[in-house]
Amino acid sequence: MWSYGQCMDNIKGIILELNTMYSMIIEMLTNDGFFTSATTSLPNVVAAIKGMALTLCVMFFLIDFFSKTLHLQWVTWENVLMLFIKMIVAKVFVDNAELFTTMLYKGFNGFIGALGGTISQYAFITGDDMTKAQYFVTSSDASLIVNNVNAGFLNFQPLLLNLQITIQGLIMKIILILANVIVIARLFELTVYTMIAPVPLSTFACEGISDVGKGFLKSYAAVSLQSVVLAIMFLSYSAVNNALISGNIGSYNFTLNGIMGLVTTLTLGVGVMQSGAWSRKICGAM
Repeated sequence: MWSYGQCMDNIKGIILELNTMYSMIIEMLTNDGFFTSATTSLPNVVAAIKGMALTLCVMFFLIDFFSKTLHLQWVTWENVLMLFIKMIVAKVFVDNAELFTTMLYKGFNGFIGALGGTISQYAFITGDDMTKAQYFVTSSDASLIVNNVNAGFLNFQPLLLNLQITIQGLIMKIILILANVIVIARLFELTVYTMIAPVPLSTFACEGISDVGKGFLKSYAAVSLQSVVLAIMFLSYSAVNNALISGNIGSYNFTLNGIMGLVTTLTLGVGVMQSGAWSRKICGAM
């Protein structure tokens, strides 16, 4: 027959997996090595993209030059000089696109580096056995589980509690897996943005389409800022989680509902999924 002690073993196993997945997210956010190795792994592709961007840069310059020289009143040496200066600036952007984007990334990620030690202190679920059990079951059931009370013969309550714990744990693991996917997808997005950066930055050679380059820089800043949003979110999660454990509304304790872990994990998952949209709003890249 099932015992309450088996419920505790189930809870500890689930929490170990949840904390491991949470640690993976924190590692991907705070470790610059993933981004650096990804952006430097295909030098031939980067060189080809840069060559294509320089061709586009010249083409955009010629389009702008010929469209403006059709207006004779515009053709003064000052305007022509400004046009060539714009071409030089665009070429500098293209030649050093990786440098500019990496600087932008590191500017935002410096904040993550400062918080890295603080974030890594927190596990997803911490506390004594009683606290951990109350993430999944009610306070009275948690007391039975922690004290490994003898369930007796033909008592199916431990079996039902194990089923409840397993279902909640599975849902929580799925949410954290999705959070990992979003963080990894952000790494892919940053890598693609960094490698393809010379192409949109080449539009600075033409006044009419320079908004493409400006929009790209806003989007890149938004993706870089997303790591800051995520870091603050995880710190807030730890603070809110600790507050909920000890929080009361009148005589009612939040932990008595027995599904606190599921609710807080779902809330965190929704926040992680919305982090990209929040970052774009902050940077005006909508």
